[in-house]
Amino acid sequence: MNLEQYIESLAESEGDSIRKILEVPAKEASFAPIPQEVDNRLKAALKERGIEKLYSHQNSAFMLYQEGKDFVVTTPTASGKTLCYLLPILAAKLKNPKGKHLFMFPTKALAQDQLAAYRSYANNLNATWNINTFDGDTPEEERRQVRKAGDFILTNPDMLHSGILPHHSIWKSFFENLETIVIDEMHTYIGVFGSHVANVLRRLNRICAHYGSRPRYIFCSATIGNPEELAEKLAERTFTAITQSGASEGKKYFLFYKPRFFDSLQISESPYKAAARLGAGLIQNSIATIFFARSRNRVELLTQFLRKRLPEHLRRQVRTYRGGFLPLERRHVERSLREGTTLGVVSTNALELGIDIGSLNAVVSVGYPGRLSSLFQQFGRAGRQKEPSLAILVASPSALDQYLLRNTNYIFETKGEAAIVNPDNLLIYQDQLKCAAYELRFSVGEKFGAFPVDPFLEGLVTERILLERDGGYFWTSQTYPASNVSLRSAATDNFVIVDKTSPGNEKVIGEIDYFSAPLFIHDEAIYMHGTKHFYVEKLIWEERRAEVKEVKSDYYTDAHEKVHKSILHIEETASNALGNLNWGEVTLRRQAYLYKKIKIETSENLGWGHIHTPEIEMHTQGAWIDLNNNFFTEIPETLQSTLLTRLAYLLRQLAPLIALCDSRDLSISAGFKDVAFGEHAIIFHDNYPGGVGLSYKLASNIEALFRLSFQAVTGCSCQSGCPSCIGVWDSEEEQKASEKSTENLKSLVMQLLKNMLAVFTPT
Repeated sequence: MNLEQYIESLAESEGDSIRKILEVPAKEASFAPIPQEVDNRLKAALKERGIEKLYSHQNSAFMLYQEGKDFVVTTPTASGKTLCYLLPILAAKLKNPKGKHLFMFPTKALAQDQLAAYRSYANNLNATWNINTFDGDTPEEERRQVRKAGDFILTNPDMLHSGILPHHSIWKSFFENLETIVIDEMHTYIGVFGSHVANVLRRLNRICAHYGSRPRYIFCSATIGNPEELAEKLAERTFTAITQSGASEGKKYFLFYKPRFFDSLQISESPYKAAARLGAGLIQNSIATIFFARSRNRVELLTQFLRKRLPEHLRRQVRTYRGGFLPLERRHVERSLREGTTLGVVSTNALELGIDIGSLNAVVSVGYPGRLSSLFQQFGRAGRQKEPSLAILVASPSALDQYLLRNTNYIFETKGEAAIVNPDNLLIYQDQLKCAAYELRFSVGEKFGAFPVDPFLEGLVTERILLERDGGYFWTSQTYPASNVSLRSAATDNFVIVDKTSPGNEKVIGEIDYFSAPLFIHDEAIYMHGTKHFYVEKLIWEERRAEVKEVKSDYYTDAHEKVHKSILHIEETASNALGNLNWGEVTLRRQAYLYKKIKIETSENLGWGHIHTPEIEMHTQGAWIDLNNNFFTEIPETLQSTLLTRLAYLLRQLAPLIALCDSRDLSISAGFKDVAFGEHAIIFHDNYPGGVGLSYKLASNIEALFRLSFQAVTGCSCQSGCPSCIGVWDSEEEQKASEKSTENLKSLVMQLLKNMLAVFTPT
């Protein structure tokens, strides 16, 4: 059956679980003629690709480029954003052969994906331009050629930061003639990564000015709430936004699915088993489908569930794709999707970005991915050839997923999150300032960003890293600062995973980041890779290396960590009838301490073990509110800690809709009779070193968070609490405390929220 027939059959067989099916009709394209300024050779190259007119947004981009303006394009997936920047750049290159152009992508894979398209245009134009990538995989001989005569250079932020800018003197010709800087997938430059990238662009602008050039910027992004603001934060220029797409779109179906509930057992079906059941039907009907899961382990589990539901000949057409795979593995999966030899791929958000994976008809997202921009990117991976497409969101039991299931209009009525960066985060700013000082001397009184550099650089003079002379600061240290500054995390080291199954034939099968290592590759962990199971025999922390052997396992491991919080510094305090609200800096000490063995088929707990890895410390921004004791006077003291914990759980689930961020970007916890935070404290903190302002934003909008939480808990159909509202017991102590009381914990949370909201709107 075709896609629409499958949707009809699904509506009949799964009607009780389908909360909504939304049909969005096909959209006709809005065209504009190819501008007269386009060279006839370029028109011919476009015609070879079947392009005889432009979409309206492509035409708008061309005209803005002609006017010399910086602009940002935020149109849907597969709307032809590449031509928005490539067409005006090709036209400019034909007019000025000496002009240089820099393209920056967040990953090497994206740059490689675009390289063939750029070279294809050059071939059609009979141009001998040097078009190449410049990244960690570029051979040394090619690097020399690119530095000497590069015309179009495709790179990533990490290489720009540590491989190009510190060596700008050997790029003199390139920077003197640089006309355009293209930043693709702008929505990925948020949090710590985005804050670092903003400073890298400050350094880039400074070097361009040194060589007498002022290239224009073009940004491309998925749908976000503040494209102009983010572009201006990153590049410190004024931008014009193109947000209306002229591209045609096929008919789209959006299906919102709540996994089955088994009354006899009083449990819900696993969302991953539900996704496997729905997905197997799609694949059996030859409907090419991509599945998105939120973690590496979930990707592997979903792949196993899916393959078990398929006949043998189709199992081989289901592949996995995620971070930690080696580049050749990823390229092989991408190629098989383009060629149609793979019918289903299960991925983390690694395939949200615009890598060309051909035409897919359906997407199944298991759980809300944390950001609306991510959800739209995932949904946009289907229907890329304008035929009807289906996007399914299978809800997890979380309060956030359940809220969105009951309020699907929220997804389509909002413009997406406002992406947040903080280039002036002190830790990031100081690191990047060192890199800038190494590249070019600073003059006394000069600014880097909004701040005069003198107060920061004088400390480096004292440390004899800089020398102040003749009104300037000169780098004297032998150190190379960019090599010690990671753009993506607080730690520069990844852990490699070494397969020792065959003695004498060791091989690296993957890698994992510093903060994830204690949770995924601790001793005795089951590491899943491409549906194979590997037992971690030894994690050698000092060598950043895990040694594994392939095993047959019917369980996976799930690690737990403790986070101890302490106050580092209080910046601001406010008091009102709600309680005492504080903003400041906090220290987090994270320690993985225990893992559980979870049976794959039944999700039952088969046992547990201890984890022995070092404690990891991080300083970040935090905010905390010590609620007024009056709110708790009628609540038995034995229940107060449990009540506060359940309230924090509910707030944590819904906070992303207020802070407009991913749920992993911040944390909310309870502090009961905490010496540092207070008697009845709710603690917010950013999950990034140094912080990016999310906890401050959340605390400043506390009323909106309480109102949203009140709506969620009153709208939940459970009697006394569940994962969709206040959660379930975190410990036996919580459960025993509740069982001894005649009070309904859910009712207590509702009443507590009602009393707190009365502070804002007294009756």
